[in-house]
Amino acid sequence: MMGIWMVLAAALGFSSNPLLAQLLLSQGFSPDTVTLYRFAIPTFIMLLLLKKRPVLDGEFLRFIAVGGLSALGMLAFMSSLSKLEPNTVILTYYAYPMFAILIGWLCFNKTMSRNRMIAAMLIAIAVCIMQESKGFGASWQDLLVCLAAPVSFAVVINMFSLPEKNHDASARMFAALLGHMAILVPVAFVSQETFSVPSSFDELGLILALGVLSAALPQYLFSKGAQLADMEQTTMISSCEVVFALGLAWVFLGDAVSLNDMMAATLILLAGLIRYEGMPTPRDGDNRDERSKKDSAVFIPRGSENHSS
Repeated sequence: MMGIWMVLAAALGFSSNPLLAQLLLSQGFSPDTVTLYRFAIPTFIMLLLLKKRPVLDGEFLRFIAVGGLSALGMLAFMSSLSKLEPNTVILTYYAYPMFAILIGWLCFNKTMSRNRMIAAMLIAIAVCIMQESKGFGASWQDLLVCLAAPVSFAVVINMFSLPEKNHDASARMFAALLGHMAILVPVAFVSQETFSVPSSFDELGLILALGVLSAALPQYLFSKGAQLADMEQTTMISSCEVVFALGLAWVFLGDAVSLNDMMAATLILLAGLIRYEGMPTPRDGDNRDERSKKDSAVFIPRGSENHSS
C-alpha cells in the first residue's frame, strides 16, 4: 500500500512539470536549457546525499542508458511544448500507460492481463477525446516527436519495476541522472540557442521548483514506490497525473475545463480503479530463477533491444 501512495505523490509532483516548463518557456528560456535545469538540480542533490559510491556494473550501466533515453524524451517534450499547442503536447504524453503495458509484454516478457488491457484502452479513449477537443493539426514528424516522451517514460516504468539486485532505488536514480547529464550537457554546448540564466527571483524560484518539486522529489518517490508496487500498479496509478495536470493548468493558467476534459478525466480514473489481477508472470512459464536471469538481460529479450526512462 505504501508503494501506491508513493507513486501517487510522485504523479502529483510530475504533473507540475508542464506548468513550470510553460512558464519558463514563456519567459524566453530555450527547451534545452529548461530540460538541463530540470535534471541538473536533481543530479546535484544526489551528489550531496549519496552515502556510498555505487558499483559500476551491468545493472548500473543499464540505468545510465535509461537516463540518457529519458533525457532525449524530455528534450523532445520541451521542444514540442514550445512549437505546438501546449495542451495537445501535454495530453499526448498521457498515452504512456499503453506503451508501458505493450513494452512490458514485448521486451520484458510480461503477460498481458485482460483488465490492464481494458484500462489501457480506456486511457487511449480518454486521450483521443482530449485531443479531439483541442485539435492536433501537426505533421507526422511532430507527432513522432511528441510520442518520444511517453515511450521513454513507459520504459522507465518497466525498468524501475524490476527487482533490486546490486543497487537500491537511490543508486538507480543516481545512475539515471548521470545518463541525463551525459546527453543534456553536450546538447547545451552544441545548441544554437543561447543558454539562459535566471535574471530575477521569480525565474530562480521557477527553476528551483522545476528541479526539486517536479523532478528530484517525485523521482525518488516514483523509483521507490515502483519497487514496492509493480509495473502494472505503477502504470495505472501514475495515470492520475493527467487529472492533476488539468487541475494545475486550470488553477494557475486559467485554462477552461471543458465537458470533454471532464469525460476524459473520468475515464482515466476508472482505468486506475480497475481491479488489480496480480504480478505479471513470464509468458513461457519459467520458474523464478529463470525469470531472474531474464531480468539481468532486460535489454535483449526476444532478440530485440528496447528501453527508456
